[in-house]
Amino acid sequence: MKSVPVATLALAVVLATGCGADDQSRPGFPRTPRTALEESPYPYAAAAEDVGLSPDAIWLFKERLYSRVVARHVIGSEILVIKDGQIVLHQAMGWADRDELVPMERNSIFRLASMTKPFLATAALLLAEEGRIALDSQVATYLASFDNEGSRRITVKELLTHRSGFVQGGEPPGYAAQPTLVDAVNLAATQGPDFEPGERFISSNLNSDALGAVVATITSMPVERFFEERLLEPLGLADTHTAFSPDADWADRVPSLYRSWGGTSWERWWNPARPHETTWFSPAGDLFGTAFDYARFLQVWIDGGAVGDERLLQPATVEVALADPVAADTMALRARWYGMHWEIYARSPTTGGLPAFGHRGATGTLGMAIPHRNTIVIYLTNSGETEVVDEVIDAALEIFGS
Repeated sequence: MKSVPVATLALAVVLATGCGADDQSRPGFPRTPRTALEESPYPYAAAAEDVGLSPDAIWLFKERLYSRVVARHVIGSEILVIKDGQIVLHQAMGWADRDELVPMERNSIFRLASMTKPFLATAALLLAEEGRIALDSQVATYLASFDNEGSRRITVKELLTHRSGFVQGGEPPGYAAQPTLVDAVNLAATQGPDFEPGERFISSNLNSDALGAVVATITSMPVERFFEERLLEPLGLADTHTAFSPDADWADRVPSLYRSWGGTSWERWWNPARPHETTWFSPAGDLFGTAFDYARFLQVWIDGGAVGDERLLQPATVEVALADPVAADTMALRARWYGMHWEIYARSPTTGGLPAFGHRGATGTLGMAIPHRNTIVIYLTNSGETEVVDEVIDAALEIFGS
């Protein structure tokens, strides 16, 4: 999708929201003020200019997103922009539950969907650095169920880069009903991939589940426990969770989920009074978390794997994980690609710099980092993935990446 010019954003805002006060809500479409949030773990920039940003551009960015709520393209959302460790924009818009008229609040806990995948990549790469996983090894080295004619040639790296041959929706009968993740993956491995390993990029949750089963087998613990012990706790991500229950003390911070029938007609299909109906944790998309926590996670990757004076990953590992898996000498340089469980949105304008990267999710979520500007953009919704996520990516690259 082409970038959205600032002039186009301005026109859309004028048409959709008029020229009222900066944060005036329209009837039926609430939004929070942009005053400092008391429990924020990040300081607020006194002015956008202090961190090298245009206040007009930020205004246009948020008003464009609000216009999407008013147009009913999104039920509710939360947007967070951090530049040089300071918040320049943080606002919630629309409804956490439109049926019950519960407004969306900042610091809500969203189902992150496929934004979970980069956590899995981090877990696998940690084990690789420790010598416990070899990325070029066949998955059959770790999971005996892959030692068959169809699955034997699949490597760990092909799972990481979605080049195993598995397809989305290709789970065999009984997959979700298996008692554990490893049992489910064993069933898929026995069935085998739909295409030759290494042949093409095909995004599939089966790749993430299989990689999670490798992590679980190597560490002798469920993959979610490894997440908690090696990622969530060390990084201080107290609002990121691997399981949901209506009885959890944070359940009232979770928005209901909506799906669309025709673009602007939405139906609530889940609310936090119901359990999260899964037999086992899927590392493809079962994390719940906040914008603040995901920003902290992205900052570790921007910083080349550093966590303060400590180090989660080595800089070389971060570079390899974000690099184009297709050798440059076999095709023209691409602007966008898929790395090791990371989406890449733009090459770095500086030699040796990290590209703009992140991941989106099927619940309309997005976590995005622009390293050369030390900028993080988090856009979380409860409305299913729509073209709005692509607009956020393109506008963020133009406004915050240039």
